[in-house]
Amino acid sequence: MEEIIRLPYGKTERELGIEGLTLLGILKPKRYPEIKDQKEAIYRAIRNPDYGPSLLEIARGKGSAVILVSDKTRRTLAKEIVPVILEELTKSGIPLSRITIIIAVGAHPMLTRDEIKALLGEEITDAVTVVNHNCRDMSSLEYRGTSRRGTPIYINKIFLEADLKILTGAVNYHDFAGFSGGAKSILPGISGFPTISHNHLMLLDPSFGRGYNPMASAGVLDGNPVHEDMEETAELTGIDFIINTVFNADGKLSGIVSGTDWKKAHRAGCKMIEEIFSAEIREKADAVLVSAGGYPFDINFYQVMKSVINTMQMIKDDGGIILTASCSEGLGADNLREWLNIESPVRLEEELRKDFNMIGKIAYDIRVGLKDKKVVMITDLPKEEVEFLGFQKADSLEEAKEILSLRKNSTIYVVPYGNITTARRVNPL
Repeated sequence: MEEIIRLPYGKTERELGIEGLTLLGILKPKRYPEIKDQKEAIYRAIRNPDYGPSLLEIARGKGSAVILVSDKTRRTLAKEIVPVILEELTKSGIPLSRITIIIAVGAHPMLTRDEIKALLGEEITDAVTVVNHNCRDMSSLEYRGTSRRGTPIYINKIFLEADLKILTGAVNYHDFAGFSGGAKSILPGISGFPTISHNHLMLLDPSFGRGYNPMASAGVLDGNPVHEDMEETAELTGIDFIINTVFNADGKLSGIVSGTDWKKAHRAGCKMIEEIFSAEIREKADAVLVSAGGYPFDINFYQVMKSVINTMQMIKDDGGIILTASCSEGLGADNLREWLNIESPVRLEEELRKDFNMIGKIAYDIRVGLKDKKVVMITDLPKEEVEFLGFQKADSLEEAKEILSLRKNSTIYVVPYGNITTARRVNPL
């Protein structure tokens, strides 16, 4: 009987038959319970945190406070959490006029007033001072020396000058910082561009031309130079309280970690993410059939590339990736084409080390990280666009199998949600 796999594709699904191949497993996040009473969980996390005294207790006697909030690209429950934080701060005696919310955009675009209202709610936006961090405005930053790894540390002055410093955010896998949340609210969140650029370059091997540092990868904290540099920088800023959320594969709130011991709280969130999103594999496959997760995660190629990175460790050194992704809005990054026109890996690395940015990193992923891998796309992108990326286009799984020279009984993993699934290797029995 033909085995049919249904994978998310845009706002619909694609049905693909995998007969003739040896299926090693369908890898997807584990079912994880939803917190039914969000409001109660938020109050508990702030009033009775697992990692230290309550926010009210530490806020008493303080004259001012600052709250860091992630930008609009991250789901964090900021609209629900920030009002409770403000309630506790005013109860402690800190007036709203002495509280500032900083949108910790890092090097991302700053939010408009309407976007801030959508993120925080109109009432909060009108009640307190809300500002965007600007990583390129050096007059708004304070120099705090150099990290052990040589990163020049420039941090937002408003944050440093506040009596009470609070981080909010969400914990997720991050492809080279290990996990989001925690120290990432500081670096890159409210750091200067020289700080961000130097830190992010640690994803490359210190020696030119040797590609990525293998320790700078998703799920790795200890020994990860990017993460350890972020934590060292964050420690210098005097963080007082953290509240980070964890969401399950359905996007429902599954956990809140909080307290004055921000490192322990963050680690607890990372452990939950590992439990939910890491799929165990006992061997690497000849190929992986992966969906980028459907709309909006496959709306353009910039978003889709994360799914390719997440599945690279699932296949053999000469393995192939069959990627199903609509990409209805094209490549998605204005200057990706400019970076991909740099065909020389040496020159590409030179440019990336000179001016690190995420678009350049994606180009480096494609030209260097995937140089020994074949990627076939089942997509709405035109054939010439797919080939410009260095990939090949197929209209069916049968055609993709031919392109990858997959034989009868070639091994394959199927990953329906490549945007949120990572692999964890376990020893074979």
